[in-house]
Amino acid sequence: MKPILLDCTLRDGGNQNDWQFTPTDVHTIVSTLDAARVDVIEVGYRGGSGSRASATAGPSAHCTPEYLAALPDVSHAELAVMVVPTVCPVQAMADLGDSPVSMVRIAAYPWNIDGVPEYVRAVRALGLKVGVNLMAVSYTTPEQLAGIADTVASELPDVFYIADSFGALTPDDVRQRVGLLAERLPIPLGIHAHNNLGLAAANALAGLDSGVGWLDASLCAMARGAGNLATEQAAAFLTAWPRYETHADLALVCEAAEYVAEQVLPRPMTVRRAEIAAGINDHHFYFQDRIEKISARHGLDPWEVGRRIGAAQPRKVLDETVERLCRELADGRQLTEGREA
Repeated sequence: MKPILLDCTLRDGGNQNDWQFTPTDVHTIVSTLDAARVDVIEVGYRGGSGSRASATAGPSAHCTPEYLAALPDVSHAELAVMVVPTVCPVQAMADLGDSPVSMVRIAAYPWNIDGVPEYVRAVRALGLKVGVNLMAVSYTTPEQLAGIADTVASELPDVFYIADSFGALTPDDVRQRVGLLAERLPIPLGIHAHNNLGLAAANALAGLDSGVGWLDASLCAMARGAGNLATEQAAAFLTAWPRYETHADLALVCEAAEYVAEQVLPRPMTVRRAEIAAGINDHHFYFQDRIEKISARHGLDPWEVGRRIGAAQPRKVLDETVERLCRELADGRQLTEGREA
């Protein structure tokens, strides 16, 4: 088995440095990964991130025609961009057919997947490959995931990914979801794993064992919160394990990772309390700071508040969401204390 390895450092990694990759960073990362024969290099977002709006975001957050034209030539890798329909209208992709990009990945949540087929058709009309990434897959029931598969099947992409956006899945969860999708979609499947519970590599391997053929990864695991499966570790286990094959030159992938560690990452990737709390409670990492601060103000346990937030499956990261829940919990506690008195 020879999985397709997709590096998304310049896209997802931008959550760590506000997409402030210098031209030298972009050239070095793309050129070194291409020389290492990584299959696909995702060079950023077209139109911005859907989960982290930033007025100061660097070039890979938008992938303007000028940014794409300045990318180094590649001889092995395909270049890709990601589009989030909620922030990037269909017409904003029109020039991509004349760019160095050969693939567009469309990222949607379970609650807005219905808009994806239109984007798949638009990308195909440009003569490009198209992928779909289902974000927040941990928020789907089997019945909901089956319905999503039906929607995707109406305009099949070249690959369909599950994205463990909150780092909440276990290998058993991955096997269940991949198995369900493999029965319903006659196309390659992929997995984008986050490492909040320390399971990114285990979940990637569970995906491979269940029928996944595409792996997302980023150099040094660079991404929001606990980060992704690390590209260098993915290349390492694909190289070391005889049951798998890979095009990737591990030494050169590690060279790219060393560059990112020394020249790009603003701080080493860590998995501490905040990252683990977001994963175990199954909510967006960007909620965690709000949960800690607002819970403290109300005298509440942030772990319990986080658990309630995850159970509510909120669609946006808003202070008001946490504030409202904390008020409800605090009021309930006062009522209980009053009865006991």
